[in-house]
Amino acid sequence: MQNYIKSQTRLAFVQYIFQNEFLNTDCTEGINDFQKHFYDTNIAIIDEKKEFKLKFNKNFLNRLFSSFQNNIDKKVIIEDLNKFIDINRKFEKWDNILKSIIFAIIAELLITEKNKFKIVFNDYLNISKSLVSSKETKLINAIIQKYIDKYEIDKK
Repeated sequence: MQNYIKSQTRLAFVQYIFQNEFLNTDCTEGINDFQKHFYDTNIAIIDEKKEFKLKFNKNFLNRLFSSFQNNIDKKVIIEDLNKFIDINRKFEKWDNILKSIIFAIIAELLITEKNKFKIVFNDYLNISKSLVSSKETKLINAIIQKYIDKYEIDKK
């Protein structure tokens, strides 16, 4: 799969999680509806004042969704992440987009070979640069690095 399509799929995954966080709905339903409505839609990049068509690999998105659904216990992850946060604002009070990016990263790392962590992580950091401030991107980087180091996500 092309790197561009993988990045687009990761962006769609973040959008899907964000949609569920924003609407406060359960992620166990709606992936097919999401794919139907968002595939090939126009996405605007505000800083660059241009749009592009969102194209993603549906099979890869389903794998990411499956990892999120089967491997992510939000309450446990939030509790763990709060231990790494040095600011006075706990994770559950963060913006939904920040939470969505972090949940997406963790869900994919759980199904990724350890030697590819850096590639996956860097792609999400690049995606975050178009969605949040550079300060927030640095915060995501620091939190995920601590999460990876502490839990040493085991891979086959």
